[in-house]
Amino acid sequence: MPWELRQTLLFVHMLLAIMWVGGILFIGWGVYPAIRKMTFVQQRHVLLTLMQWSHKFLTGTGAGVIITGVMLGTIFGPLSQWSDLWDSRYGNIWLAAFIIGTVTLLWGIFVGYQQSISTFSKIDLWMQADAGDKKPLLKSLVKVALLESVEAIGFIALIILMISL
Repeated sequence: MPWELRQTLLFVHMLLAIMWVGGILFIGWGVYPAIRKMTFVQQRHVLLTLMQWSHKFLTGTGAGVIITGVMLGTIFGPLSQWSDLWDSRYGNIWLAAFIIGTVTLLWGIFVGYQQSISTFSKIDLWMQADAGDKKPLLKSLVKVALLESVEAIGFIALIILMISL
């Protein structure tokens, strides 16, 4: 029975990871380019609504990935004592993945999301762009993109670590 539980937990872990990474990448590389045909004020409304709705869902899936990862390494895995983290290759990779995953999630919550909401909430910036002065908005959107790219880098690092297991 424990083997079946571990496999089920691994399936849930992978499903949550796909939803977390895929959701964030889809917003950045799917939704944002698609709505560029709208007016700036319409873009702002869609992006603000989407971010506010998806934030809780993506935060929950990210937390679920971390929690199931901890369980897969400890309760259902080989890590039974603290020294396993330092004395085994698996422990080193698991600890690195835990730290990178946690930092990526926290970055998304407290930096990326906050900057996005700040930019999407400044209606004057978007109205100014609709009126023809796009430079301030584009500068703000570049800042959002750069801050959000930290999450993508974290995801790439996590994928590399998971492949190396």
